Amino acid sequence: MKQYEVIGVIITLLGAVLWGVSGASVQFLSNFRDMNLEWLVTMRLITAGLLTVIYAWFRFGNSIFNVFHSVKDTLGLIVFGVFGMALCQYTYFRSIALAGAGIATVLQYLAPSMIIIYLLVRYGKRPSKGEMISVILALVGTICLMGNGDGLSIESFPLMVLVWGLLSAVGVAVYSISPVDLLNKYGTLPIVGFGMLISGIVAAILFHQPNSYAEWDIWTVVGCFNVIFLGTIVSFNAYLEGVKRIGAVSGSILSSIEPISAAFFGWAFLGNEFSLLGLIGMAMIIATVIIIAWDRQRTIKREVLAKLNKTILE
Repeated sequence: MKQYEVIGVIITLLGAVLWGVSGASVQFLSNFRDMNLEWLVTMRLITAGLLTVIYAWFRFGNSIFNVFHSVKDTLGLIVFGVFGMALCQYTYFRSIALAGAGIATVLQYLAPSMIIIYLLVRYGKRPSKGEMISVILALVGTICLMGNGDGLSIESFPLMVLVWGLLSAVGVAVYSISPVDLLNKYGTLPIVGFGMLISGIVAAILFHQPNSYAEWDIWTVVGCFNVIFLGTIVSFNAYLEGVKRIGAVSGSILSSIEPISAAFFGWAFLGNEFSLLGLIGMAMIIATVIIIAWDRQRTIKREVLAKLNKTILE
C-alpha cells in the first residue's frame, strides 16, 4: 500500500472515531449535564454550517452561491437540509439520550438496508444476494438489540429508543439519496455547508430554544467542542479526504468503526453496558455495511470486465 493510501486509511479511521467521540459526548451532555438537546442540535448545525460555508467560499469564491440561482435546486437543498441533516441529527441525539451512544449509532446504521428497500419499492430494483443478506442481518440484529440487557424481551425494550433510532436511520437515508444530483452539480462543501446552515436556522425557528439549561463547567465545554468541532467539521473533512485517497467502498467499510468507537467510549467513560445478545446484534448491523460495500465492489468489477470483453469482441 502506498504512503498516499496509508494516510487515507488513517484519516478515514480518524473521522469515524471522532464521530464516535461526538456520540458519546452528546450522551454526556444530555445525561450528566442536563443540556437541552434542541439547543445543542441548533448550535451544532448553525456553527458547523457557517464555518463550512466560509471555508468553501475561501476555496471556491462566489460560485458556491450558484445553487440559489435555481428554484428547483434551492428547494432540493432545503429538503436535504431539513428532512435529511436536521431530522437525522435531532433524532440521533434523542436516541443517544435514551439508549446511549453505542446502540443509537448502530440503529442509525440501518440506513443502508432502508435504502435497499426503498429502491425496491420505489423503482422495482431487485436487491442482490449480498443486499438481501444485509437486510436480513439488519432485521435480526435490531431484534437482538431490543434484548440488550434483559434477554430477548420486546416488552422490556423502550419503544421510543426504536422510534428515534429508526427515524435517525431514515434521516441518513434521505441525506444519502436526495442530494446526489446537487453534489455532482455544485460540489460537496457548498451543498453540505448550506444544508447544515439552512437546517440549523429552521431548527432555531421551530425549537426556539435560546438557552442550553446545562450545568456549565470545563467538561461541558469539552463536550460541546467534541460535538460541534471535532465530531462535525474535523471528522467530516477527514473522512472526505480519506475517501478521496482510498475510494468510497473502502471508506464505507472503514466507517463501520464509528459505532464500535461510540460503544467503546460510552462503556469506558459513561458506564454503558452491553449484553452478549446486544453485542451480537450490533455486530450483525455493522456487518451489513461491510457486506454491501463488498457487494458493490464486486458489481463494479463485473461491469468493468463486461465492458472490457465487449470492447475486445468488437
